[in-house]
Amino acid sequence: MIYPFNAAPIPKLTEVGGKGLSLIMMTQASLPVPPGFVCGVEFFEPWLTRLQNTPEWRAVQSAIYNEEDLHPSTVALKEACANLPLTSEQEGHLNQAMQSLPSDSFYAVRSSSPEEDLEGVSFAGGYKTSLGVMKSTMEDALRVSFASVFDERVYVYKQQQGFAVDNPRIAVVVQQQIASEMAGVGFSLNPLNNDYDEAVIDANWGLGESVVSGMVSPDHFVVDKVQREVQEKQLGVKGTAVYLTDKGGVEKRPPSDPDDFCLTDEQVLEITDLLIKIENLFEKPTDIEWAFADGSLYLLQARPITAYIPLAPEMMTEPGERRILYMDAGLTEGVTINRPMTPLTLDWMFGSLGMWVALFIGPVDINAAGEPSRSLVFASGGRFYLNLSQALTITSPKMIAREFQAIDALLSEMFANIDEDRYKAEKKINSLRWGFILTHIPRALWAARHFVSKTISAFFQPEQFYHYHTQVIEEKIRELKQADYSNMPLRELINKLDTELTPVISKAAFPPIVPFFYYIGRLDKQFGDGSEADKDLLESLKMGFAGNEAVNIGIQQYRMTKMLTPEDFADLDQLAKRINDRDLPPDFLEAWDQFVEDYGMRGPGELELANSRYGDDPKLALEQMSYMVDSDIDPEALQKEHIATRQEAYEKLLEKFSGRKRQQLKRVYKILALLGPTRETPKYLWVLDNGIVRRRVLQEGRIFVNQGRLDAPEDIFWLTLDEIDAAYADPDFDLRMARDEKKPLYRKLEQVLAFPHMIDSRGRIGVVEKPKGDPNTLTGLGISRGVATGRVKVLHTPRQKPIEKGDVLVAYTTDPGWTPLFVNVEAVVLEVGGMLQHGGLVAREYGKPCVAGIQGITTTLQDDQLVEVDGTTGIVRILE
Repeated sequence: MIYPFNAAPIPKLTEVGGKGLSLIMMTQASLPVPPGFVCGVEFFEPWLTRLQNTPEWRAVQSAIYNEEDLHPSTVALKEACANLPLTSEQEGHLNQAMQSLPSDSFYAVRSSSPEEDLEGVSFAGGYKTSLGVMKSTMEDALRVSFASVFDERVYVYKQQQGFAVDNPRIAVVVQQQIASEMAGVGFSLNPLNNDYDEAVIDANWGLGESVVSGMVSPDHFVVDKVQREVQEKQLGVKGTAVYLTDKGGVEKRPPSDPDDFCLTDEQVLEITDLLIKIENLFEKPTDIEWAFADGSLYLLQARPITAYIPLAPEMMTEPGERRILYMDAGLTEGVTINRPMTPLTLDWMFGSLGMWVALFIGPVDINAAGEPSRSLVFASGGRFYLNLSQALTITSPKMIAREFQAIDALLSEMFANIDEDRYKAEKKINSLRWGFILTHIPRALWAARHFVSKTISAFFQPEQFYHYHTQVIEEKIRELKQADYSNMPLRELINKLDTELTPVISKAAFPPIVPFFYYIGRLDKQFGDGSEADKDLLESLKMGFAGNEAVNIGIQQYRMTKMLTPEDFADLDQLAKRINDRDLPPDFLEAWDQFVEDYGMRGPGELELANSRYGDDPKLALEQMSYMVDSDIDPEALQKEHIATRQEAYEKLLEKFSGRKRQQLKRVYKILALLGPTRETPKYLWVLDNGIVRRRVLQEGRIFVNQGRLDAPEDIFWLTLDEIDAAYADPDFDLRMARDEKKPLYRKLEQVLAFPHMIDSRGRIGVVEKPKGDPNTLTGLGISRGVATGRVKVLHTPRQKPIEKGDVLVAYTTDPGWTPLFVNVEAVVLEVGGMLQHGGLVAREYGKPCVAGIQGITTTLQDDQLVEVDGTTGIVRILE
């Protein structure tokens, strides 16, 4: 029932919980842990069994099952814990364990759930701790920690993390309390910038409770672990401290030296050395609670850091080596995937990347498995990266910043602030040497001849080119949808699609984008006089383009929503069944069939092969349609209104000019009106390619399942193309082992809510330093004009929670699968995005104010805050 910290053998996590296990491991590694023991999960079984037979227990389970308010029933269940007596067996074990600790000491009593303090799961603040506990009050302190497992916050957090909520388990740590002169927390990496070579230490006088609870602004130290130097220290505001009392318990009182640093540099480095030892012991970034008493450093507890960005080993350089800077290409326009990508998706994407590069330099083989330090682009750790250190050998950060200004404002700002001396590679890879580049210029000019000639045609013969574009694209889409690829080997299919799409994209899909965005970017300079009235007119010329595939998804869904009743959407599982059973009005079923025909290969996160599409799972579309049930905002009517507004703005502008300027405006307007609907065409073709590959991959997955080599068809997405080829060649190739060896890193990556634009080979992420000002005024880039007020709804995925009329959508980034959510929103705020990114384009089409490029926006803003979004100035104001 009870495990002393020096227990041998080391118990299992399920017996003592995460906190208890770490204390036992650190004690046995001879680290300075105060003595103590863990009352294991088995110790509390009698109490749990007794509670499970009470009406309070049944009330909680009923509330969970019926999705009712948990608060009243959890409060009642916690109160029932106050009457739980120790059994004679519990009492005997506890008394025996207490004899191993000093009799005149005080104790800290903390929870240690088997689900707590795991990597990626913290339960921070969920369980209860008692400080200054005496032997006479030990039983009450154990009840307090035990009862906290039934707190409403714990139940809610477990549900969010996917833990079972009907079988709670808890262990409790009893540890000698250190009457510390100063205490606090330490992190073995810098949690603000993710730098693995920096330690961060926060400290206050007295016990560490004042730091952990956020009671004070502590002294703050940043340490270079490689050089063992204190890089930065900031004096805290330490007007209060927590101290043990002579009679047990704790008290708050002002410290005697609030205006002095409570640690010397030598003590800071001593804590840093301890952090390094613990990080090496657990082989992962760790945070600790520490204390100094009588000149000695004590380690009170340690746990894995849950919120950090892990790097694949092959991307890392050794501490002290010259760092490599990487850019996450998965966040750029056209991709915008903010989740770890499966290995097969990355293989497919790199094959497609070769197709895009071939437009300009001819056929090229780009390998996803390239060595990060020796490749310009590569895939690693579930993401797709560009080696910026190599890119800086042929260009400057400021030049790249200018190119990205319209695409991604935040990324542009990061480029402008790159430390070129720190990150520029000392040696170029061969493909970036000027000798290599010059010898390939003739090949590149020949490869790009079709793209260049068709782009010129789009500039100077827009009507003729538009008819050509429409004919070629419609024919290719029809061919892709009708072709049967079921018998073609997977790698051959991928190569065939890329080969056949290259000339279509080069000659028809990509050329019109160049003149469209060229003139969109020049409108203000060429025809504006700087007045607000002119800006509004010119902004109207940039919207109201029919034919945008992303917008059309929302229009189709809105139409179908209004064909049904609100009652039909009360049970989406039943509604999906009725669609499959063809048990709905004929006009709806006809519209549904057309929707699947047009957009069946699309859906949220559509470039990730493993993600389901509208054609796979009706509920994907039905969930989004359910948000439109009570909406009176018709996106089709809105689009027609914007088309009329665009035409009206054009006519008003035309009245201002005469002669050559007037003719220029006519020409530019014709190009925008004709070519505007084509701007999503390359992405649409790419998504069709992706959807065809997905279907073929799942077919192969089913074959492996039938052969007993995989457990589910979807497991195949965790394999690479080389591994699938190896499985074809060798019946004994272990596909399950190939799948499982990738899972540990991916489990870490799945905890990352926002992948950074830039990260270096020691984990440091790009951070844009904003001047300190009004904390309620957030400044980004306005990418869709207008002002709107609404309550915040923060989403990390489009299916996370409903978007209701009047909400302000706050997201890291969006793709076409988010488009239906834009119908109800008042405004959109994005961390990643620019004028050309999906969110900005759709916001303008729907006439919604949109601001992008505010770093950390999904954590800065919280659900239900009232905000004003000014898409004209790029300012978001927190009103409540």
